[in-house]
Amino acid sequence: MPKATQLSFLGIAKETTPGTPVASTSFIPVTQITPKDNLTLLDDKGYRGALVEVYDQVAGVLSGSLDFDGDVYPDTIGFPLAGIFGDVVTSGASAPFTHTFSVLNNSGGQPTSYTLNDNYVAGNRQYAGAKFSELSFKFTADGLLTYSAKTTTFGSATASAPTTSFTTVPPMVGWQGVAQIAAVTQTGLLDGEVTIKRPVTIINPVDGSQAPSQLWSGPVSVDGKATLVMEDDTALTQYLTTVKPAIDFNFTAGAGAAAVQLKLHMSKCSISAADITRGKDYIEVPITFTALANITDVGASGGYSPIKVTIQNAIASGTYK
Repeated sequence: MPKATQLSFLGIAKETTPGTPVASTSFIPVTQITPKDNLTLLDDKGYRGALVEVYDQVAGVLSGSLDFDGDVYPDTIGFPLAGIFGDVVTSGASAPFTHTFSVLNNSGGQPTSYTLNDNYVAGNRQYAGAKFSELSFKFTADGLLTYSAKTTTFGSATASAPTTSFTTVPPMVGWQGVAQIAAVTQTGLLDGEVTIKRPVTIINPVDGSQAPSQLWSGPVSVDGKATLVMEDDTALTQYLTTVKPAIDFNFTAGAGAAAVQLKLHMSKCSISAADITRGKDYIEVPITFTALANITDVGASGGYSPIKVTIQNAIASGTYK
């Protein structure tokens, strides 16, 4: 009998020892889950007096990956943010708590690893050692704030299905956002996108194990796009004069203890394109930019960071990292 896609679910938990699986402590509503075990098959091509090429395939090293997409819930989005940055600072004595994420620049710079739990109805598998390699956000005024996350993991293993408990906080909506470029509020912002990338290198030593010894997180980079209604030459002038403005996308909702937020703050951005576009009844100017490393967007570990991401929710300190 076929298995219903809608019965799938994704769990997550931070690990004490990287690569050692743990039971899920939180569950993330997602719209897509793409798991994969990456088994290397090695060809046996030894000559045997016959006009053939491959006689056998033997198992080589094994790793995995699990990518997922979804709408931004201001509590569960903290897991991929902590997983790609590593530096997490939480403030507040009661809800709403404020969590700030920046690049970790001490202790080897390695962010927390996670165990991801993929329940696909026909079975349940854990992907341990997960390191986030990409996290991108997209938004328009008439849609939800969405994200896509990519991870590199150890090979999967079967596990008992956990008991789920999902967030009751609603997802964030695009129109709830306010954008600023060079501290000027953009009333004509139509859409935007911010992509955070961090390469994860699989280290496979000769140590008697098919699994990697480490999944090593590299340097962080941040790029983005935005489409503006063209009302004047400001964006084009910033591009042509190589001004490096601060860019902010700030989404807020609720009040009091129920207040929530996701803020993407980039203190120094290089605008690499600002094209005058006439595809509609009004002129647009799509811009692309790169967030540059600076000493303003750093966290507790200091150094440099190209972006500082802040979320606000009812989750207490110690949950994400």
